[in-house]
Amino acid sequence: MADAVPSSDPPAPLPAGTQVGPWRVVAWAGQGAYGAVYRAVPVHAQHSPPVALKVALRQGDARFFREAQLLSRMSHPSVPRLRDSGTWQSPEGTLHPWLTMEWVDGVPLYHWAWNPAVSSRQCFGVLAQLARALQALHEMGAVHRDFKGENVLVRHADGRAMLTDFGLGCFPGAERLTPAGVCLGTPLYRSPEAGQFELSRRHQRSAAYVHTPADDLYALGMVACRLLTGEYPEWVEPTQDAQGAWQVRRVRTPASLRGVAPNVRACIVRLLSVSPEQRGTAAECAEVLEQASRPPRAMRPQWSWLAMAAGLALVVWAGWTVAARSTEKASLAQARTAAAGSRDAGTVGLGEAATNASTAQALEPSSPAPLAEEAPPEPRTGQVRPDAKGRCPHKRQVVLNGACWLPLDPEECEAIGSQMFKGKCYVPALSWDRPSTSQPTRTP
Repeated sequence: MADAVPSSDPPAPLPAGTQVGPWRVVAWAGQGAYGAVYRAVPVHAQHSPPVALKVALRQGDARFFREAQLLSRMSHPSVPRLRDSGTWQSPEGTLHPWLTMEWVDGVPLYHWAWNPAVSSRQCFGVLAQLARALQALHEMGAVHRDFKGENVLVRHADGRAMLTDFGLGCFPGAERLTPAGVCLGTPLYRSPEAGQFELSRRHQRSAAYVHTPADDLYALGMVACRLLTGEYPEWVEPTQDAQGAWQVRRVRTPASLRGVAPNVRACIVRLLSVSPEQRGTAAECAEVLEQASRPPRAMRPQWSWLAMAAGLALVVWAGWTVAARSTEKASLAQARTAAAGSRDAGTVGLGEAATNASTAQALEPSSPAPLAEEAPPEPRTGQVRPDAKGRCPHKRQVVLNGACWLPLDPEECEAIGSQMFKGKCYVPALSWDRPSTSQPTRTP
């Protein structure tokens, strides 16, 4: 059956004290296109822990029955537990489905990451928890179909990420509610294949888009990139072939992704691949993120005297750049907040579908590439430059992007938070007359 189109404005929020099944409304918590969420307690146990009560805005909305079915089959520490479900009769006599879930006392994901005390390893751990939640969902043949940062809360009590709003979720045997030609989910987080379907649907109105786990994985890559850099990847301008079909040939990642640990960056680039087959699985991604969230092993002294001298320079550089990166991360996220807020569809914790926008960006055309594009590292302030003949002062140094770099073992590179480019690790070769580490200078 097709989704019903609301014929009037959504009803006013239920006042405190309203009884819905065995639950009593305490306060309104939020509202989306399909449902309103309330904090509620049991009618006969007012001092019991609260639950999240979600009530359909339209009578007989089958989406709620399907969400209750999906949640009843889920058992994962990062997915709120279903407590109850039923149908509520309004004072006007209309019947509205409802469900109650575990109440999550937490903060939205991106807001949580703004806290300067939150480390990169904590972010990796939260992303690993979300990947494991998707793994549990995909292993039962289901898909979320609206995975995004706004549908994730980080719990105050233990810092666990909680994936919410399964209203658009689908599982084997579920009744199809979406009419042909409609692609569900928030446009900003749609995969390239979903975007291509959306662009071409005017010529294929009878076609139906079938979401797969690869769509959720692409959205996970978008969330990871936004969480760690404050920026979203962008589609390079889609092209149209002679038959009128659209193709997204490349996804471009932000340059700030270079500051992320190399193994995590490689995982994100893989998730953002244009080819669904190359995104791997949620389990594979979770393993990488879990490993990155652990403290690094102590580095063993295996360098020659020359490498030790370079290492001393790196220690000085690392102390200088940590503060700069921390400040840059906070300012970057804050600067992007307004723009990102206008592009991120849906209400926090509700994740309602939006189907009329597109994330295609009008950028320069380019040749096809299977993975997200990675930009070369930018030179740092005080970094050694090659001489007139294009040579660096030491044989071990290499020229890259107009500056001299020292190649290191990838494991050592990760330990000091340096940069990977095309599978190799590079750290800046610094001159000894660089600025004081107490007052870092940011390169424009």
